[in-house]
Order: sequence, then C-alpha cells, then structure tokens
Amino acid sequence: MARSTPPPRRGTKMLGGADSGSVQENKPWWRGAAIAGGLFAALLILATVVNLSRDGGSSGSSNRDATPGATQSTVPGQNADGTGGNPQTVALKVLDGVPVGYAHTQAGAVEAAVNYQIARSSAKYFTDTAIRHKTIAAMATSGARAQLIANDDAGMKQVLASLGISGAGADTLVARAAAMGTKADSYTDQVATVEVWMAGLIGTTSNNAPLPVSSSWTTYTLTLQWQDGDWKLASVNSVNGPTPVSTGSDPSSVDDFRTLNGEFDAPPYVG
Repeated sequence: MARSTPPPRRGTKMLGGADSGSVQENKPWWRGAAIAGGLFAALLILATVVNLSRDGGSSGSSNRDATPGATQSTVPGQNADGTGGNPQTVALKVLDGVPVGYAHTQAGAVEAAVNYQIARSSAKYFTDTAIRHKTIAAMATSGARAQLIANDDAGMKQVLASLGISGAGADTLVARAAAMGTKADSYTDQVATVEVWMAGLIGTTSNNAPLPVSSSWTTYTLTLQWQDGDWKLASVNSVNGPTPVSTGSDPSSVDDFRTLNGEFDAPPYVG
C-alpha cells in the first residue's frame, strides 16, 4: 500500500530530510556490509546523496532538443493526471548520455527517476568530472544543479581516494546499478516523489585493490519537479536495503570481473 512518507527502515540511515524550501547541505555516505569469506569488514558504497530544494523557477530555455536520436517510449494506461487511460507515447531523447523528455504523467515521473539514478551510478560518473557535470545539467532542476555538482564532486573524490583510484587507474573501477522495483509515493502534475530499489556493484579490478567488486542494495527516494516541459531531479534521499541473503557461492576473481566489465554493456535505461 502506498504511503506518503515512508518510515526509516531498521538498521538503515535516512539521509537528508524533508524539503525545507532552501538548498541544504548533505554529505556522502557509506555503509558497512560483510563480504564473502570475511576478508573485509567494511564495504564502501556510493550514495552521494543530495538534499535539494524544490525549485520553483525555470531555466532560460530547454536544451533537450540539442541532441538527436529519439527513442519511442510508451507509457501504459496513464492520462496526463497520472490516472488510468489510453497509453501515451513520447519520444525520449538522449542529452549528454541521459534520456530526457518524459511524459507528463505519474508513469513518466517513475521512468525519469529510474533513469536518473542509473545515470548517477555509472563508472564514468564517478571518475570523469566533465561527464558528471554534463549528466547533472541534463537531469537536474535549474535550482538544484549547482549544489548537486558541488556535493557529488566532493563525494566522488572521497570515494575514489578510498578505493585507491587515481586518474591513471580510473579504468579499473566497476560501478553499475539496476532497478529492482519502483513505487510512486506521491504525485501531482508539478511534483512527484518516487522510490527506486536498486541493486549495484562497486569496486576495482586492480590486483592490489583495497575493495574488490562488491554488491550493494539501496532504496533511493527521488523528488522530481516538472520544469521546462520535463521531469527534473530536485532531491535524492536513500536508505540501505532491502538486502537479500547471500547465496553463499564463491565470489568471482578479479580477472573475471575485469573481463566481464569490458565485455558486458551497462544495464539499459528504462523506455
């Protein structure tokens, strides 16, 4: 059953807080988890979470049309107010690697939330400052961009330092995520709040890595605002889990992850 304000889960930490109408500072966070074999006591996981205000303004003009290559996305059973109705088809465009141009419906907001969190979970988002800034510019509200850039830049720097990754070793990072489930907590035609349960991988394929490639389970709560004819990211909160029981199987080798990370594409975007 949907709830307007999900309670914190046991053993997890709610980051940020309710929207207060002004941009608030938030710090990157990490959580501990056991790794198979008991070789490591702490698992470093990215969730550079930003608590940003809902921006009531608008940027000067939308630049979503700057990148060609639209893909058709059918949003089933949704009218403009998010209620049931005939399917609505929109043409998603890719702007600086991020799908944009979502339907003005609840389903469109959910689709945007999933894609934006996947975009924030890629290895290049961690390691390449220019790509990270372009990604944020494509998906965030005009009022949230500057704080999101500042927070994520600082968070990524700390994560990479903890992993022992410098510029020369950026290609050894494995960072991937895929959505396990979604839930729309609230929806109006101007603001939507969506929970996305994500499974992820993070670590490095260096033989001397302080952290091998390890799994993470996180639920993100994204607040989206309708701005410039699209759903844009205004804030992100997160909690750990739900985390399944380990299968007990032996972890793959560093060489296996190095090979597979180069051979397998990242999980696809929604739509």
